[in-house]
Amino acid sequence: MEEDITKRYDSHEEEAEDELDLIKLVATNANDSNQYLVFVGSNNELYAKNVSKIEELVVYKDLIITKNSDKNSLIVGTADIRGQMTTIVNFDSWMGNKVLEDEEYELLVIASYGNQRFAIIVKSVEQITTIEPNQMTDNSNDNNKATFITKIVISGKERLCTIFDSDKMSLDIYESIKDDSNITIDKENLYDTNKIILFADDSKIIRKMVGNLLDKMHLNYKAYIDGQSLIDDLGNYNVEEIGLIITDLEMPKMGGRELIDSIRKKKEYDDINIIVHTNMSNNITSNELLQLGTSKIISKINMDQLLLTIKQYIRP
Repeated sequence: MEEDITKRYDSHEEEAEDELDLIKLVATNANDSNQYLVFVGSNNELYAKNVSKIEELVVYKDLIITKNSDKNSLIVGTADIRGQMTTIVNFDSWMGNKVLEDEEYELLVIASYGNQRFAIIVKSVEQITTIEPNQMTDNSNDNNKATFITKIVISGKERLCTIFDSDKMSLDIYESIKDDSNITIDKENLYDTNKIILFADDSKIIRKMVGNLLDKMHLNYKAYIDGQSLIDDLGNYNVEEIGLIITDLEMPKMGGRELIDSIRKKKEYDDINIIVHTNMSNNITSNELLQLGTSKIISKINMDQLLLTIKQYIRP
């Protein structure tokens, strides 16, 4: 699906409201984890954000923002959006781009990551488009704030587009989450098994956090940068060796949905539970994942919840 939204948002109030309602509708009902909102940075480069993490778009100039007195903070301030106090972040500032004057920014992208909700100031939005996992190339070694890069067509012209690391953004904004991830494991949360956990996530920071938790639990594991890498390696393990599979949804080459579908087609893996560890959380997506054979869906970065879920679903 591709939806052109390149009109100016301040040209006609009625048209602007219709456009914003359209984006809200697409974001709220998106059951395709491959659907992305494409927007423009101050450097005129393209960036993309998965619509499953977007609640709606809001016209920036229409908001009253209480500014943050700390000029070195990533947080610009807070605003009352739909009756909720919402943290405001400038995307260009976080990405390390030049920060423009306020009047040069058009929109706020209201994002939801697990239990966190914040708004990202962006210069402008181009379109909503579908990007398949096999169209993405890992770019994390070149830019620690990016996960992958892809090519998309804008106004008939092919351009590069960066899909940024939303998990890193969330952690950079909410420093306290990092502290929450460093949980202490007591003896009752150690799990005595020789079975291995296989988990896939394209985000380096999430792989490190999950790996740290599994180390503390004294569990064997192997991490993969995408679903395809896990599938390619799956046959190297005897079925009885595998205790649990954990996967993200949004990944290059093969996403979590495709990974689950591939595993559930192999009858020998029926007894292995699959946990989806994601910040994409709407009801349609959740229902589809459960129908595919997902055992449990949990929010990212909540290490306490992940610990309890692993204990519940790992095979002894």
